[in-house]
Amino acid sequence: MTAAPVDELIRSPHPRLRPYVGDYVGYDISGVPAGTHLGLPSGAMTFIVSIEEPLRQWDPETGAVEDFDVLLAGLHLRATHIRHNGAMTGIQINFTPFAPRILFDAPAVEFAHRSAELGDISAPIAAELHERVNSAMTWAARFDVIDEVLLRAVDEEARPRAEMVESWKHIADCHGQVPVALLADRIGWSRRHLNGRFRAEFGIGVKDTARVMRFDRARRMIDTGGASLAEIAAVCGYADQSHLNRDFKSLTGTSPRQWLKEDPVVRKFRSDVPGTNR
Repeated sequence: MTAAPVDELIRSPHPRLRPYVGDYVGYDISGVPAGTHLGLPSGAMTFIVSIEEPLRQWDPETGAVEDFDVLLAGLHLRATHIRHNGAMTGIQINFTPFAPRILFDAPAVEFAHRSAELGDISAPIAAELHERVNSAMTWAARFDVIDEVLLRAVDEEARPRAEMVESWKHIADCHGQVPVALLADRIGWSRRHLNGRFRAEFGIGVKDTARVMRFDRARRMIDTGGASLAEIAAVCGYADQSHLNRDFKSLTGTSPRQWLKEDPVVRKFRSDVPGTNR
């Protein structure tokens, strides 16, 4: 597969999908050493349509390996491990945690802390996406397919309760720097009720969501390399650089510097598609 210009690798979804679905980001990575790429926790669910070879996920605790043609990964608090032979091709889309209800009639909690093959949840949609994306000859045609298939799946009446949507969006807008008590007051619920409903909908609690949002902002700043770790810690609401390092290792199993040094896919993907991260 020949390399495409950067501006052909990214496209916004159809306007009707944008409240639930992030940019379509094509990736065609080759020429890196075979190894393991870390999929880091973030404030979005990850949706990937593989091209040519399936995405291979490895569990370092059990040694189990699982292949995915169309993957939907829920919100999680530890890194996922993606095995590759030095090349990976596919399309990644970040979903809000409202998207599974609207597109697949399933709440985000059903996918929390795990990766699912979409064929097990919605076989017709998964089969059509994989077949047509793999048959398309250009990135633009692949993105058209995703628009078409997802638009047919939209059920806007299936949104979570308004309080859940507002809570999630407020945490995201504040990059995780919002006290639970303040958020509960904003919604008009008790802290306990908010956290219980939040966890039942999304699969993680309010404090963990804020923590992941804060981490996600920090790791993106680390990725761009424009500030020191101490500066990033201060901007993102950590007590100090040591606090950032501890939280980073707790969520990923590695340090910020090791992550950049030992995962060549991060460097390659960043250079191919500026401003994006996997």
